Amino acid sequence: MRIKKEIFYSILPLFFSPLLWAQEYTKEESFWNAIFVDYSLSDKLSLRTELHFRTVDYFNAWKQQIFRPQLTFTDSNNILWTAGYSYLKNYTSEVNADPRFRNEHNIWEQVIYNLPLKKGTFSTWIRLEHRFQEVLPLQKNRSLKSFDFSSRIRFRFTYIRPLSMPEAKVPINFVFYDEIFTLMNPPGIPYKFNQNWTFFGFSMKLNSKTTLNTGFQKNTIFKATDQYLKTRLWNTLLIYKL
Repeated sequence: MRIKKEIFYSILPLFFSPLLWAQEYTKEESFWNAIFVDYSLSDKLSLRTELHFRTVDYFNAWKQQIFRPQLTFTDSNNILWTAGYSYLKNYTSEVNADPRFRNEHNIWEQVIYNLPLKKGTFSTWIRLEHRFQEVLPLQKNRSLKSFDFSSRIRFRFTYIRPLSMPEAKVPINFVFYDEIFTLMNPPGIPYKFNQNWTFFGFSMKLNSKTTLNTGFQKNTIFKATDQYLKTRLWNTLLIYKL
């Protein structure tokens, strides 16, 4: 028991100390918009394609574009296993930079656990990302590009609570989630805080095939020693089932 406590207290600062001790940070405002398209292959297998469009300074400049296909296996009503690929086009904050963006390719694995509650649902997922991030050359010739490899682990927990009556034409749910990103060292051990996302919003089932999620999100991103980026954004997601 004593060993378990020591491990717990040694890991705890990894997640919370960056938020408590940060001295310098910059701020930005963004809009995040996304479309998810789902297709059921069988009772157990399903495909999803995600398209993300993220802008900074509201709609004035691109921040990021993401294409993310994935395959999910439903082990039971409560456990889902997913594997996928992500292509990210990451733009620099300097609009006049040349080149303005760098590419990232990553493959990832994820497991989701859903826990039905008396009033609402609690779910959590953990995702392991294997990232290939482009290193921009000093020259403009992109044929000289190379990629750095790294790994990152993401942990999210979500709480959903119905706000409308079951017979409502447009069911509305309250949605809250928090997600922690942690970098991993070459042996595969989490060692450094990377990001934290916190979301408050609503989910509306518009019809049998379409769901709309929208709400406020606040991100804290570690940039360098004692330097953080705090982003306030409005996040909107449209989910469509084929």
